[in-house]
Amino acid sequence: METLKFTKAAILAITPNPAKRQEYADSVLPGLRLRVTSTGVKSFCVARYRENKFIRVTLGKFPDLTVDQAREMAARTLGEVATTRQNPNDQRQAEKNKSVTLATALAEYIKSRAHRIKQTTIYQYEGVLTNFSGDWLKTPLASIDRERVEARHKAITEGGVWFGDKPQRSGVATGSKAQADLWGRVLRAVCRYAHDHYRDVEGNRLLPDPPTTVLSTKRQWHGTTRKTTRIRNNQLARWLDAVDAVRNHAAETRDDFAVSVCDVVDVALFTGLRRSEVFGLEWDRVNMGGRYFWIDKTKNGDALELPITDTLAAIFRRRLALRRNNEPLVFSGYAGGVIQEPRRVLDLIMGATSVGGTEPPIRFTCHDARRTFGSVAELAGTGQYILKRLMNHRTMRSADVTQGYLNFSADELQEPAQKIERAFLEHAGRIEKAGGLDNQLLAVMGAMTDEDKRRMLFMILNNEDKEQKI
Repeated sequence: METLKFTKAAILAITPNPAKRQEYADSVLPGLRLRVTSTGVKSFCVARYRENKFIRVTLGKFPDLTVDQAREMAARTLGEVATTRQNPNDQRQAEKNKSVTLATALAEYIKSRAHRIKQTTIYQYEGVLTNFSGDWLKTPLASIDRERVEARHKAITEGGVWFGDKPQRSGVATGSKAQADLWGRVLRAVCRYAHDHYRDVEGNRLLPDPPTTVLSTKRQWHGTTRKTTRIRNNQLARWLDAVDAVRNHAAETRDDFAVSVCDVVDVALFTGLRRSEVFGLEWDRVNMGGRYFWIDKTKNGDALELPITDTLAAIFRRRLALRRNNEPLVFSGYAGGVIQEPRRVLDLIMGATSVGGTEPPIRFTCHDARRTFGSVAELAGTGQYILKRLMNHRTMRSADVTQGYLNFSADELQEPAQKIERAFLEHAGRIEKAGGLDNQLLAVMGAMTDEDKRRMLFMILNNEDKEQKI
């Protein structure tokens, strides 16, 4: 490193080296240096060893910063290092972290979980904070206090939407109790992450406690209840008949999209799979010979292997017969793509459940199939561990140690899956209920006199003797 007296003329005379970066030391003020990049950018900085640590602090670029200004700033910086024994860069970073904005904190939060959350979830986080607190995105987190959070949560509950500092009553996103709680949960997650993540060099937190705690301490959370809608057992016959009717009519009119949606609805009902899991199922994940299929992209990230029951096998064979040009998707939408919006077909099915207007239509959403599956499976006597596996509910976080040791393959799940399928078909009246004949016989015998019972018993025993002689 070359030493020279920094002057404007001397610095202007320095020719950049295209092969490497150069560095010069000022002969007037020890510690002041000039760095020259290969492209000719010249910057002043302070370089000093302190307690066996090398400290470099950038001051500014030349000629925006004059030599005299650079020496003044360098002297002040060197004095701070000598008196505080701290790295000025650390102090600058701490100040920067203290003023971190909501947008920056959100980006860091998403980055830290990029390997665990789906892109759709990221869009949801970004969307809810933008829709209901877009005016806060450039605001430092430290400035978002409890009062502001409480007021915003209340306003979203009442239907407020923000395009500035004041709530509006019209726009693309209308608030509600559910939206208010969703907004609060996303904001809470970001604030909690930022509160723990942003620290100084000594590990001390730089941000105040998350302001969203006010929603808990003042009991502002609405606690929106989980939906419980499903197809009742006494409605399964009407529902399955309606799906068949819409599918048959769609096949006659060559409405392949409607046929595909009807098959999706049946698969969702008989497996309890989530909407996206059925829509995204591809043929290379279906093993007809081995009687199993698997979902590799699930909500919780755990791959799921399921058995192919008789009902599912019939659906998959029908899909194979309708497959065109080696389409990768089992249930293809328009132009072979993923089904995006099945509402038109669902409306047709719901309309068909009214049975000519004699019954009210069965209202249905895609997730109702999952709730219906769980209810039927539980009533059929499926064990809770097997049911959790069939529905792909994560067990590793459970306090039940036994769950962590259970791992069922598709072959081992075949019998309970068939049991659940049978329960569906029995409720729908498509097969005879187990023990149905016994119950009918007991009912008939209950109305008989003792003399009639003796006569019937004599006839049965007499027929058995004749068969043995033959």
